[in-house]
Amino acid sequence: MFERRAYMLDVSRDRVPTLETLEWLVGVLAILGFNELQLYVEHTFAYSGHEVAWRESSAFTAEDMQRLNHICHMKGIELVGNMNCFGHMERWLAHERYREMAECPNGAPSPFGEGTIRPTCLAPTAENARFGVSLAREMAKAIPHPRIHIGGDEPFELGDGVSADVVAERGRQSVYVEHLNRIIEPLMADGHDVMFWADQFRRDRSLLDKIPAAAMPVVWNYEAPSHQSWGSFLPAGLLDRLGLPDDAHLGFESHARLFIEAERVFWVAPGTGSWNTLIGRNRNAAGNIIDAAAVGQAHQSPGFLLTDWGDNGHFQPLPVSLPSIVRAGAAATGRPVPSHPEVGERIDEIIGCQMGIGALIDRLGDIGESLGLISINGSPIFYALCATAFGSYGEFDEEAVRGSLGVLAEADERFSEPIGGSRGAIVAAEMRSACRLAELGLRRLAAEHGLGVPAPDADELADAAQAQRAAWLLSSRPGGLDDSISKLIL
Repeated sequence: MFERRAYMLDVSRDRVPTLETLEWLVGVLAILGFNELQLYVEHTFAYSGHEVAWRESSAFTAEDMQRLNHICHMKGIELVGNMNCFGHMERWLAHERYREMAECPNGAPSPFGEGTIRPTCLAPTAENARFGVSLAREMAKAIPHPRIHIGGDEPFELGDGVSADVVAERGRQSVYVEHLNRIIEPLMADGHDVMFWADQFRRDRSLLDKIPAAAMPVVWNYEAPSHQSWGSFLPAGLLDRLGLPDDAHLGFESHARLFIEAERVFWVAPGTGSWNTLIGRNRNAAGNIIDAAAVGQAHQSPGFLLTDWGDNGHFQPLPVSLPSIVRAGAAATGRPVPSHPEVGERIDEIIGCQMGIGALIDRLGDIGESLGLISINGSPIFYALCATAFGSYGEFDEEAVRGSLGVLAEADERFSEPIGGSRGAIVAAEMRSACRLAELGLRRLAAEHGLGVPAPDADELADAAQAQRAAWLLSSRPGGLDDSISKLIL
């Protein structure tokens, strides 16, 4: 059993849940054996003096966090602050007030391939470090836990702009570590236990000695072990910027290797696999969770952090993640990961709904991986419906496609009727909307592959977008909704 069994929910990629939704989630986590909740924040906390960054996002206030902290305490869950203050700052840098803080104020070549990306990374300056520390301190006041997660992952543009000369002279990773320390050390001096994402430490072991020993690296990986090299899916530049080991496809042992060799304590962070999918990616998530737990336990990791991201509009509602949350709860508490029937039964109990609903939710999460196509960090169904940097490879399986359309039709019928439970109406509406989008994505994909399936027309897509709006507002705040919908290819 891991000492710390944490779940992290992305509340910055458009979807900001209501406090009522978070109260329900805390109850679910407590039932499943988790003892910690982290909310990943970029711009969705009401930082004082920075209203321009968060005013359109339905941001959490300090009072919201204090209320959530009380809810967590009543259920035996600890609330821990989780944020970013280096990379992934695009929602800040989109505003003129902050633009000059960027590494590349006018954008940079995309690490995902052709074209450019808008500014996402702060320049590694002392002034920007002080800015990051100030954000962390304000978060720590609202969430009075000894630990805080400062992020620090994926500084894509680092070395392409303001820091180009110093990076050329000293190396990209050395400049990165120096800046991260400018944030870590003042917070540790304040008495905080600091956590950070460890992706920039996967290639050079010498860098580990430059980070305070008391700071906690969190090793993340969201793909199950595979024999298929990621070089087939990701641009070479992205592999480099992510700092991935050459054998990253083999799983957590590869991602954590340098920490293991250095005898450096680390947390493991698998994922629910639900982002970029609409309805889940449960086979991959199960393998990823089992792998993370095995490696973490083998090397005495004190913490297991299940991440639930919202990349590209956070279309998936929370019920889509329930199968992975159930599996992760078992793995983190040292129990065998349950079978498909057991997962379904557990979900039925959690929702308090009719028997079979949980099994259907779990079954839906297998569709994207049954089509004969291989995708990384998402599902080919999602990639057909939303513009992203990733794609799919392989041979399309016509029989599987037609069978999957049948499953989605069954789900549409099941979720159009009451399913029972105090939250049943919300779950049904959210899942029906997600399934409708998935059906349209699958039909578009099938039509593109010449399978004789009619592609969705404009009216169908518009109706599905409207249904998504209505379902979203049942569990989430309005801020970010328009931005999310805009990512659909209508």
